[in-house]
Amino acid sequence: MIYFAETHNKKIFTTGAFLQPIKVQDENGREYWIWTVLEFVDDSYIDGEVYNPKETAESVDDLLIDTTEDE
Repeated sequence: MIYFAETHNKKIFTTGAFLQPIKVQDENGREYWIWTVLEFVDDSYIDGEVYNPKETAESVDDLLIDTTEDE
């Protein structure tokens, strides 16, 4: 399990998404920084097909909902 620790205010843009660094802690107490997606800008894809997941959700199932048809 990974535990969230803090965010950094620096944000960057990569093709199709805004990213922000966050510090996390693993179950052994080791802290490290990772990039997390803040916002998708363009279409996302899975197996070559358009697949636009939600950016935030209360569960992993809701996070994986394809919102392409809603657009």
